[in-house]
Formats: sequence, structure tokens, C-alpha cells
Amino acid sequence: MRSEYTLVKDIISGHNERMNNIKKYYPFFRISDISFQGFRDEISEKLDMGYILMAVLRFFIEENNFNEKNVTYDDYQEFMRDIYRRDFEVNLDKDEEKELNQYIFDKIRNDGKPFSYTYFDPESKKRKTIRTRLIESKIAGNDIVYQISADAISFYLDTKEIKDESNITIAQVLLGKMIHTRNFKGGTEIILRINNEVGRLIAKQKEILSLMSYDVFHGVQMYEDFMEHTVKWFDEEQKLFKKNKELVDAALRSCDNDKSYYAAMDDIFKLESELNRAMLRHSELLSACVSLQNRVDDMIRKNKLSRIRMSFDFRKVMATMIQKDDITVLKSLAEPLFQLGVKKTFSLSLLDNMLNYKNDGEEENEKIKSAREDRDFKYPDELEDERIRHNYYIFLRIFFQCLEQQQEFYLTDFNQRLTELLGERVLEHGDYFSFLTHLSQKESYNLKQIRQKPDTFLEGIMRDYLEKTADVPIATETFELFFEDNIVELGENNITNILVRNGGNNQNGR
Repeated sequence: MRSEYTLVKDIISGHNERMNNIKKYYPFFRISDISFQGFRDEISEKLDMGYILMAVLRFFIEENNFNEKNVTYDDYQEFMRDIYRRDFEVNLDKDEEKELNQYIFDKIRNDGKPFSYTYFDPESKKRKTIRTRLIESKIAGNDIVYQISADAISFYLDTKEIKDESNITIAQVLLGKMIHTRNFKGGTEIILRINNEVGRLIAKQKEILSLMSYDVFHGVQMYEDFMEHTVKWFDEEQKLFKKNKELVDAALRSCDNDKSYYAAMDDIFKLESELNRAMLRHSELLSACVSLQNRVDDMIRKNKLSRIRMSFDFRKVMATMIQKDDITVLKSLAEPLFQLGVKKTFSLSLLDNMLNYKNDGEEENEKIKSAREDRDFKYPDELEDERIRHNYYIFLRIFFQCLEQQQEFYLTDFNQRLTELLGERVLEHGDYFSFLTHLSQKESYNLKQIRQKPDTFLEGIMRDYLEKTADVPIATETFELFFEDNIVELGENNITNILVRNGGNNQNGR
């Protein structure tokens, strides 16, 4: 019976943890099955998605954690160019390389969505969904930058070493062996992996703080797991850091007397520099964990106060008792009912006070003046709408004048006409940029159809403009937009240059 109980407990209680451990491996097998069907045969036969994924993860680890900088999409494209030529010996033209880079990047980022899978939780008797990402993005200034996630770093590390205890502890044991065998270059690689692990733990504690801000319960679970598998190894890790630092210092002192040490002096100095950096980052991690503990305690305390309920859901409690087949909770509900104090008393001395109470007179009613409705009042959004329509009318009037005067013109010509009529600052106006954005939603416009049934926000304003200016002749019924490759600067914004072509009265356009 005891062995059967242990078996059942191991199957049920450990299932959630096993599923959470699997999540960092799940994206690799999803991505590695992706083919390059649709590209030319040479690309489809030679490229391997699994290898490319591991290479990209290593590139992000190097840039994010070792060089401590964010990765832009241009950095990624430069890295991929070497992968194609060096590892697969595939030569691509500019358009092919651009298309292939975007295809691979979208697959690794899962089109911006997290990788997710659903599993059955035997404890709650429900299906749960686990989500994870490999690459995360954020806006820094005017650029979008990318960073590798903590799960992706953990996955990459686990593919090369067995995670029995602390990755940092294991790496430092290997470092001591490297120094003893005078393999100082290998020791430097080990320290780089230690820095990588410290960076992953720092990213993990930031994720916990982010999760705690909107989901305290799951955040607490992740926090407890993090503290259990991280903080308890700090003392041992600090001792190993001190021991390895003494070994490196001893190697530096031996450079004066031992020729083999003297020949490896540069490697020893580099090893010492990286070890000092690792010790500094490890101290930062310790400080971050202390700060994390204080902030989590404060969040839990505030959340406990905010979750005190003003009402009690008896139906939910009954459903829970039925599901768990346990009615002991009824004791907590019934005990207070047997201790009610229902006896009420009224002091007779209060009667004298009531009889002797003097009325100060009736209160005068408050006179409410009749408020006259201000028919001229307008809400801020109404004023905003009027301003946009007014400015759009001006842009449309000049736009149609250009169509009447010439069969085709570029956006640069239209900008020059606007600055001549309205001044240089019109190109920096937000309404003009939004006007061009709305105009670019379609490649052709038919004014007859717009008068009957406008499809977009701009077409609605265009119809109102045409109705209000019905007496103004417009020598066109259709016009088309052709988007060029060059870029036009509009103040702080950039937009693709556009060729506008007058279609005349031809309903089918060009």
C-alpha cells in the first residue's frame, strides 16, 4: 500500500512541475519541424531550422548578457548573413535574404505570440495552458530592440550541462579544475557561462516583479520556486568565488617564476578580469534578490487587504464541497451562528432626553435655480473632430487642385505645394501625417463610389468635402497611388514616397 501511495503521489503531485519544466524545450521542437518549402530547392535542402535556432539563441546570449546591449533587427540580419554563407554555403541575393530573414525571425518569435500548450492538471481536475517566449521585444527611443528570455537562456544552458544543483556552483567547480590544469582559456569560457546564468537569474527576478503586478497568486508561486532554487546556493557560490579568486591570484604570482605561467600571462589576466566581473554581477544579483523579497512582501500585504470580500458566495462554497467531497468547511459557517447575541436593551433615561429635546426649527429648503442648457457647449472630442475635418478639407482642396492641374505628381511635389501655401511647419503637423496615413490605406479611389458609400474614415470626410464643394469642378473621377522605394522626411516622421496618378473619368482606373 505504501509503494502504491508513493506512486500515485509522484504521478499526481509532480505533474505540474514536470509540465513547467518541459515548456523551455517545447519551442525548439515546434520550430525545428518548420520547413523552408516555398523557397528555391537549394535553400529548402541545405538549411536546418534547429541549427539556426540554436545559433540565434547563442547570438542573443552573447549580445544581451556578455556585451550587455540590446539587439536590433539590423544586427540580427547581419548575423544571419554569415550563417547562410559560412555554415550552409548558400548564396542569396538581397531580396531572397531579406525575405528569408523575416520568415525565420517570425517563426522564432511565433509571430509575436507566446508558444503555448495545454495539459491536464490532475490536482485541480482542469486543463491548464503554459506559455513561454524565446525572444522578447521593447521600444527603446525610436527603435524596436529584442532580448532573449530567461526560459530561452535556461534551455540553451541545459543542452550542454546537467542541472543537478546550481548552474553557477557546477560551473565554478569546473572552473577550479580548469585553473588546476592550466587551461585558462577554457576557464574564461566557464566564467562567461557563469555571467550568462547570473544574467538569466536577474531577468527571472524582473519577470517575477512584472507578473506580481497583475497576477499575485502565480507570481508568488514563481517567486517561491525562484528563491528555493537560487538564494539557498548563494553562500556556497560566494565561497567558490573566493576560492577560485585565490587560485587565479596564485597563478598570477607564479608568472614571475614559472615559464609556462609566463607564456599564458595574457590568458590569466583575461581570466582574472572576467572573474572580477562575474563576482560583481553576482553581488548585484544578491542585492536584487533582497530587494525582490522586500517588494514581494509589500505586494502580498497590499493584495491581502484588497482581496477582503464584502459578500459571501454560498453557491461557490457548496460547489467546492461537492467537488472535494468534504463538508468540514460547514463548521466554519455554522459556529458563528451559535454565538449570536440577540438580547437588546433600551435605557429608560433616554426617554427623558427625548422628551426634553428642543427643536431648533425646520430647516429651510434649498432653492435650486433652473439651469439653462448651454447649446453652444462642445466636448473636447467634438472640438478635436472639428479641427481634424477643417485641416483635412484644406489638404483635400490642395490635393484635388494638383490633380486638376497635372496628370501625375509625387508626394514631394505635394509637400512643396503645401509649404508654399501654408508654410514650412505644415509638414510637421500631426494632422497632415495622419492624413497621409489614411490616404495610404487604399491604392485607388473612385469619387463616384465614395459619394454613394464611403469605406474608410478618410472617404467619409472626402464625401462631405465633395458635397460642400459641389459647385467646384473636379477634373477627375478616379486616381491611383503608387508607392515608391525612397523615403520622404516629414519632421520627426518618415513616410514612403507616393506617386499619385489622375485616372480621369475612367471608372476602371489605369
